[in-house]
Amino acid sequence: MSGRRVLVLLLAAFGAIATRELLAAEPGTNETAAAREQARSCERLNLEEGAAACRAALALGIGPARRYGIRQALARHLVALERWDELAEHYREDTRREPANAAAWERLGRVLLFALDRRAEAIAAIEQAVRLAPTDAEPRVTLGLALAAEGRYPEAVAALREALRLDPAVLGGRPASRAVLDAAERGQPWP
Repeated sequence: MSGRRVLVLLLAAFGAIATRELLAAEPGTNETAAAREQARSCERLNLEEGAAACRAALALGIGPARRYGIRQALARHLVALERWDELAEHYREDTRREPANAAAWERLGRVLLFALDRRAEAIAAIEQAVRLAPTDAEPRVTLGLALAAEGRYPEAVAALREALRLDPAVLGGRPASRAVLDAAERGQPWP
């Protein structure tokens, strides 16, 4: 048997084992045909129809393997529809489902800050992201922007400087974030 054929057979066997293990490890994978159809519509349709299909797929119990992707698609639909309150609630649900997920907390904070201008709530969510991911520069950049927007310039500078310490290139290609840091260092708002 050729080496290539052995490799293909091994990969196929590994895939079957991995699938079996995934199904065994994730109870509730008995998703309905209706849930699968709604998931396809969620991915295919746009705006209101797409959002409705995503919600239906989730309500009908789409399987765990596809749930995250459907939730992401719903978030994209909500952004396109500019339904910021619904998007914030969607991300709040993510933080309830996965309270240790720093990225979920940061997504919530970004929506609260940039879309809804709820600065205090945004800062609380982003601070949670920073606590959960203390070596990740991104949440610190977002925290610095939120603190600067709130007029808390010394704290904003500290957060942004810490982000740069963790990743010196984090503000590369982000002139607005760099300008926020420069303004905060002078104790001034930006823009």
